[in-house]
Amino acid sequence: MIHANSNHSRTAAGERQARVKRRPRTRFAVTLAALASAFTLGGIHHNAHAVLVTLDTTSLNGTSARLDFALLDGDGDLGNNTVTISSIVTNGTLGGVDCSVGCTGGPPFTISDLGGLGQFLQDLTLGTTVSFDLSFTSHFSGNGAPDRLSLLLLDPGTNLTLVDTSFDFSSDPVPVQDALLIVDHAPGAQIQFATVSSPLLPIAVPEPGAGMLFSLALALIGGQRIRRAHPCVSHRTEAAAQTRLSTSTSTHTHPGE
Repeated sequence: MIHANSNHSRTAAGERQARVKRRPRTRFAVTLAALASAFTLGGIHHNAHAVLVTLDTTSLNGTSARLDFALLDGDGDLGNNTVTISSIVTNGTLGGVDCSVGCTGGPPFTISDLGGLGQFLQDLTLGTTVSFDLSFTSHFSGNGAPDRLSLLLLDPGTNLTLVDTSFDFSSDPVPVQDALLIVDHAPGAQIQFATVSSPLLPIAVPEPGAGMLFSLALALIGGQRIRRAHPCVSHRTEAAAQTRLSTSTSTHTHPGE
């Protein structure tokens, strides 16, 4: 009876099978952790240069208002930045527009700092929501202050603000008061929102791109795991074959035994 080769074959096959099983799990865990970190960090910043902005105007429902988008030059490099406003939607009523100062198009409307100021005005009667697509460039000459975009909500009759906010930069090189949001045009530009507003006008900027990318990445990882399963099956098959061969050898008796 021959037993030594049988035990050695089982042990070697078991070790190979264990090593093959461990590798995909380890790689999957590391990749998943890296993607989770990237997804978390991606949710912190609003670095995208094309975003959907939604204002909750419930507190001013029924009020006549004016959206005032203004791009002011700060770095002295005239014409190096633009902002495009498109797809303005409300469950109130849209009124007239003014695209005469550093503004072209209609719609979409593009404002520029070419003359030092670009401005787009949209009159409306507020409902409970207002949304629009906002895209912007982020060039900065390095001199002075970055160009600054601001959005204010005004009374169309007096051009005075309807909302008091925490953005009070009246003494800045590019002054802004009571803006709902601002964008300082420089590399890595971010949309900044007022943290306090009275009356309250919550602002939302959904980021479906990051979530979709994360889901796609998980799907791709799942595909990798399926493809990597094939070597595991082949090793198990090899191990089973070696076990059957060893068993057959161990039960075979040589002539004369």
